[in-house]
Amino acid sequence: MLINLTLSAIAQACDGELIGQDCVVSAVVTDTRKISLGCMFVALKGERFDGHDYIEQAIQNGAAAVVSDRSIEVDHYVKVADTTLAYGAIARLVRDAFKGSVVCITGSNGKTTVKDWLAQSLFEKNVLKTRANLNNQVGVPQTLLELDVNHDIAVIEAGTSFSGEIPLLAKIAFPDVVILTNASGSHFEGLGSLEGIAKEKGALVSGAAPNANVILNADDTFFDYWCGLAGKRTLCSFGFTELADLYASDLELGAESSKAVFHYRGVALPVFIAGAGRHQIANGMAVVLAMLVIGIDFKQAVDALATPVKVAGRLERLTTKSGALLINDCYNASPSSVKAAIDVLVMQPADESWLILGALGELGAQQDEIHHDLGVYAKDKGVSCLICVGAVAGIAGMAFRNKGGNAILCHTHEEAAAIVRPLGKNHAILVKGSRSAKMENVIDALTN
Repeated sequence: MLINLTLSAIAQACDGELIGQDCVVSAVVTDTRKISLGCMFVALKGERFDGHDYIEQAIQNGAAAVVSDRSIEVDHYVKVADTTLAYGAIARLVRDAFKGSVVCITGSNGKTTVKDWLAQSLFEKNVLKTRANLNNQVGVPQTLLELDVNHDIAVIEAGTSFSGEIPLLAKIAFPDVVILTNASGSHFEGLGSLEGIAKEKGALVSGAAPNANVILNADDTFFDYWCGLAGKRTLCSFGFTELADLYASDLELGAESSKAVFHYRGVALPVFIAGAGRHQIANGMAVVLAMLVIGIDFKQAVDALATPVKVAGRLERLTTKSGALLINDCYNASPSSVKAAIDVLVMQPADESWLILGALGELGAQQDEIHHDLGVYAKDKGVSCLICVGAVAGIAGMAFRNKGGNAILCHTHEEAAAIVRPLGKNHAILVKGSRSAKMENVIDALTN
């Protein structure tokens, strides 16, 4: 941890009460398996666990103090109203002590790719980045608490599944640089509407540091709205029209990579993007703008896009045992990311393109309409066969079939895998679905 903290400072930051004598803690943990001598244990509560059940174990293992939402029998602790909110407030103390830049990324699509691509492109700096999908009100504090004196910059992903989560994350991370990739139809169940999604994502802009740099997608429907939230913060934009500060022209979309020309402040540079799809060019522009804001040369920034970013389950290119191209895009799914993945699928130099689709989650009342539209989109784009796993994904299959396509409904992952297992080198197979659909089981069945 970057700095040591006193219990009195923690109590003040959390609007809590210090019980017992003040002392110094050198680390903050929420997992008793990570207890170190002199640390503080925060007793978080979840749907299936309560950290308060492990307080005695934490003290026995060497914890010097505890954060609790109730009175407990230990010598030193901070009593708070909500331990999760307290965890974020403690992380903010560490963040405020950090002298480097904090870059925070949100959006319906692309935020993980942008986060990893930016982090790897800053190879001359010591970067702390969000690991895996630790992008919520527990994951963001956990990441920031890993800051130490050797870090130059933090690249933090901010996700949301309910209204009000992004404002909480903005308060914790208080970013110096905000990247907002887009707003599209995901999390309808938690956020209600596309407008609700845009408002939630925009809270990262309005919650950023007063002198923050804000990077926005000029092609997004809500661009003007987000600009209005920026106040006196410095705005810069990316897109595919000349109205953007950084824009791309002369696109050449390939099966595995793309080419374009990036324009910025009167300078035009050819760019090789190590990733397929128009959406990946947009992600690349967001990365380049962030690097420019940080102070990196335009040429060096665009050159960094030639190095592929590898995110497990994000258009990951694999091969089945029968030799077919297998595109693993199971990390998660939204309507727009499914369409982007389909675009990449049909670009492949294969005789036939097959899509294995699992259900998209958190769509609320729009679930049926969205799945229907995806079936239509897949057929219009020329997908050869659509395999649907489960009844909800089957709605897409019916739409695909009604347009004259070959659609197959499966009840299990293994059943879907068995259908495509014999397909050989002249086939390309895309596997896509929300995390809740567990489509990685299809990938495992085809590769192991």
